[in-house]
Amino acid sequence: MKSKVSRLRHKIKRLETLINTSMVFSGILDIDELLDTVMQKAEEVMDAEASSVFRIDERRKDLYFITARGEKGKEAKEIRVPMGKGIVGWVAKHGKPLLVPDVRKDRRWFRGVDEKTKWVTRSIVAVPLIVKGKVIGVAEVLNKKRGRHFDKGDLELFAALGNQIAIAVENASLYSDLDNLFLSSIRAIVEAVDAKDPYTRGHSGRVVEYALMIGHAVTRSKEKLKEIEISSILHDVGKIGIPDRILGKPGRLTRREERYMERHPEFSAAIIEPIEMLKKLTANILHHHERLDGDGYPSGLRGKEIPFVARIICVADAFDAMTTDRPYRRRRSRKAAFQELKRHSGTQFDARLVNILIREIKKQQLA
Repeated sequence: MKSKVSRLRHKIKRLETLINTSMVFSGILDIDELLDTVMQKAEEVMDAEASSVFRIDERRKDLYFITARGEKGKEAKEIRVPMGKGIVGWVAKHGKPLLVPDVRKDRRWFRGVDEKTKWVTRSIVAVPLIVKGKVIGVAEVLNKKRGRHFDKGDLELFAALGNQIAIAVENASLYSDLDNLFLSSIRAIVEAVDAKDPYTRGHSGRVVEYALMIGHAVTRSKEKLKEIEISSILHDVGKIGIPDRILGKPGRLTRREERYMERHPEFSAAIIEPIEMLKKLTANILHHHERLDGDGYPSGLRGKEIPFVARIICVADAFDAMTTDRPYRRRRSRKAAFQELKRHSGTQFDARLVNILIREIKKQQLA
């Protein structure tokens, strides 16, 4: 009786973990974060040593790892498995879950992954990821801990989790596709704005490149990097409201023209703020011409009052402006631009961000 109660409690506990897992990852839309979270939970629920998720490549007719956790996960991600070959290939081809308590006794087992990674597989539970009746991939857990074997109860539980994984992966993929489409549309609009002035054609794209050099050095957050990227793309979109005669003027601007040009961050903010998906980026774009000493525009913010992303864009924007031709002057060399950035560090520019950009550009030159 006690053993039955114990087993029932254990089963309820696992089901509770399964429900909690589905609640955790249903709101995650970054596919790498999603899969790592999902499979970490799967390993806990299944008491497994490692786990992985494969996606089917319809064109090549094989499967590739989209996540691989465990001691040899990094090495495994380089390997592709032919459709129909091995346990995962069989599951992908037949669309059925499979329990293999001892791989040495199963002729379907594909040794290639173990041979290349030096991993030792003992047992596997693999389930198809099915969306709208179509197999899109396979999820698997490997090696029950403490030398035990997976059983039918494990197969049932992982099959239920597999349904959740499939839906979450598909939703994250759809979100990624929409996100990429949105980003492509923004880039096309900004390129059209840049093209108004032959001297700034490609400027926003280069600012994105420099800003992300800094970004990757200061954060690993994909969300923050995306914020830096989109803010940089859009930083000058307000120039669509600046007359062509001012944008393309071959000589120096009059003070009146300069004041009008200095309104472009406000024009940019006015374009961005009503768009719900972009609203949170408004401050980054509005304040990318502020200076640490408070002598910038439009608000005269000082130091840490200036949003961090705006400070990144300020450095990236200035470097590109100095190293490209303008109607009123020739471009400077990179060395001269570095010197100018350093000269104004602490007054106009954030010194830490200046040093990072210079270091990253020099590293790129040596590569």
